[in-house]
Amino acid sequence: MSSRGNRHTLTIRHVQQEDFGNYSCVADNTLGRSKKYMEVSGRPGPAEFVSTPWSRLPDSYNLTWKVESYPPLLEVRLLYRKLMMNETFQQPGRWHDVILTPSPRPLSEPLTHVMAFTLRGLLPASVYEAIVQAKNRYGWNEVSDIFQFYTQRISSDLHSEEMQVASSTSRSGATSLHRRPSSAVTAWPCLLVLTAAATLLSRRLLTSGGNGDSLQRNL
Repeated sequence: MSSRGNRHTLTIRHVQQEDFGNYSCVADNTLGRSKKYMEVSGRPGPAEFVSTPWSRLPDSYNLTWKVESYPPLLEVRLLYRKLMMNETFQQPGRWHDVILTPSPRPLSEPLTHVMAFTLRGLLPASVYEAIVQAKNRYGWNEVSDIFQFYTQRISSDLHSEEMQVASSTSRSGATSLHRRPSSAVTAWPCLLVLTAAATLLSRRLLTSGGNGDSLQRNL
């Protein structure tokens, strides 16, 4: 036990299994008493997922997590399930259980164990949940927090939607182009009639020789 000001440190050297257990620290002063608890355990720490939640493929996902444990890990249990959901409700599916045997790791390596496993046979455009639990010679750790990940949509579906949008745009453009010439064709006969009338009127004016009475009669 060492003290430095208000900081007190208990150091347990050459930790053995009998040192594991719950420890408490009590502090007293003139204003009262405070008490805290902590557990010393050789079991692995809770697993933490480090992979991105978005899969690059529609039917598989590479799940990655890390676990802190000084002794080698003996077994890892991975559970995952599909989350069935829509706009009104969500309902979890059945858990799928996968038992993994970690590769041996030298004691000289860091305490952090990084593991990965590829889940296959997943459904596209779906939401899944996963939890991990690890075991070493001192027992199982606490179950990890639930991790959600998402699979991609099938690329052919995206391509089909793009083709439908392009086809709809093409049909709309064709309709627009078809209507414009029709209005122009309808206007041409009117323009020809007006031009012919103006030409006939000019000829009559030239024939009348500028007589106002003749012009009035012709009009």
